[in-house]
Amino acid sequence: MSYSSALHLVRGVKSRLASSGVAAEALFTEAGLSEGEGLACDALTLSDKLSHLWELVVAQSGDPLIGLKISSPHRLGWLGVMGHIMLVSPTVQSSIERCHGNTRVGLVLPGAQRVVPQQRYDFVWCVLLRSLRCAAGRDDIAPVVVEYTFPEPANAHVYQETFGCPVKFNMPQNVMEFSDTDLVMALPANPPLAAGSGAPVLASLAKAEPPTFSAKVQALLASLLPKGPPHRDDVAAQLMMSERTLQRRLAEEGTSFTNLVDDTRRELARQSLSCGELSLKMLSFQLGFSEPSAFYRACKRWFGMAPSDIVHLAHQSGPEPESLQANLPRKSA
Repeated sequence: MSYSSALHLVRGVKSRLASSGVAAEALFTEAGLSEGEGLACDALTLSDKLSHLWELVVAQSGDPLIGLKISSPHRLGWLGVMGHIMLVSPTVQSSIERCHGNTRVGLVLPGAQRVVPQQRYDFVWCVLLRSLRCAAGRDDIAPVVVEYTFPEPANAHVYQETFGCPVKFNMPQNVMEFSDTDLVMALPANPPLAAGSGAPVLASLAKAEPPTFSAKVQALLASLLPKGPPHRDDVAAQLMMSERTLQRRLAEEGTSFTNLVDDTRRELARQSLSCGELSLKMLSFQLGFSEPSAFYRACKRWFGMAPSDIVHLAHQSGPEPESLQANLPRKSA
């Protein structure tokens, strides 16, 4: 699943459901997650639609364990593990803390009007675990413990078999806890991982380094761009701070709101153009541009070539052309 927009998020989940034998198209439409206007909503509304989707999926499949069964390994991208979680789960409230030699990752998936079903947490935990395994190149990494706020189900043993560790229910928080030793030892001295893989992310997670403020803003910007150019006051309000505080905190990390919007658009454009999944017109609007010509000018500035030339190059050279690698945006400090 690429880190791009609500559209890519929905397409990624839809693909996994469809491959699991679920009538995904009809259920996504019923949940209001059809492409286009159905995704042009705020993060809490999108979260409610995803919760509705999981309710429909469970009802149609008759399988309360389906959230554990449909995820698959995904390449870790530019936002890292926590960015992955944020985009798989809109408006996620996350925490990372150290505890007696372990690293605890806590999640809260809030909704506006719907209770978040347990299957959404199942899916997110599986994505996190399999992403870590994929990044480390090891399939035997397991959490120390997984904790759910939900009541213990009759088939609790399936959870232990899936995660390979004790699973507790009726707990105060939804948490997945890893041994710091496992996280560090999982990385070989010279890991055979491609550029842009998750090795640095795993190392950071093992050290319990929380995502930077800029990374949190970028994750929020990625969800807002499909609705148009994001405004500083809206972003500050969603982060529950003043515009001045937002500007100050970004300045402390060596960037600005305007630069971060541009960096986020550039990275999302690079990923999307490399994949070639969207029409250029649709992609321009997904990136918050008012018209395709503005997207064309931005691509010329970012990559030195027109978007159509980038797509053509990607089809010839594979998913990550060297000319795009050379123009990767620098990660904000």
